[in-house]
Amino acid sequence: MVTSKLVRIANQATAEDIAAAAEISATQTFREKTLGIRVAAGPNLSEDEQGDVWSLWETNTRALVEPSSLGYHPKEKRKELFHRFARFILVFDHDVQENREEAALVAFSKFRFERDQGEDLLYCYELQVSETYRNAGLGRFFVEKLTAIGKHWHMSKIMLTVLKSNVAARQFYSKTGFIVDPISPDYESTSEDDTPEDDEPEHEAADYEILSKALD
Repeated sequence: MVTSKLVRIANQATAEDIAAAAEISATQTFREKTLGIRVAAGPNLSEDEQGDVWSLWETNTRALVEPSSLGYHPKEKRKELFHRFARFILVFDHDVQENREEAALVAFSKFRFERDQGEDLLYCYELQVSETYRNAGLGRFFVEKLTAIGKHWHMSKIMLTVLKSNVAARQFYSKTGFIVDPISPDYESTSEDDTPEDDEPEHEAADYEILSKALD
């Protein structure tokens, strides 16, 4: 795996370090609803928490990825979700316990610090919000906290992948400062130097985009 000094330092950060850097408190109110918040490393999630993360991801995303070029690969996805360098911001509703002692997971963002294409990145792998809790500011909360975390550890940008069919997500990311990154498959440069020659073969358009938000 390609890495850098900055990424190695960031990957040593504890959940407490990340929460402090982004000023993430144990609770926050969204539209008059107080929710619990916790930062955690992927390997430190309990079995129940991993199950809740997987359930929310499947509910929100399976129907989108299954027919796409990304595909639905449960074994590989679970490995990616709970990778040793995965970091989570988890949001819980303590008023909903789903027949057990733990509060219900209602939203999460999963990210990693990575080195790619010569840049140090905070890669947002997931930003998932339960349908009942949408339009309450949770998405913007995640973007604000990821921005603070990325800046604290001197990452150059936040990067993520979004399916073109996920129109609502694309609109949200556009409103929160994300643009199509130059490494996205269908990136269209405005530079005359990058204008394709007439005899260059056309390629099939990708069904996803790579977006980024500069942090410097």
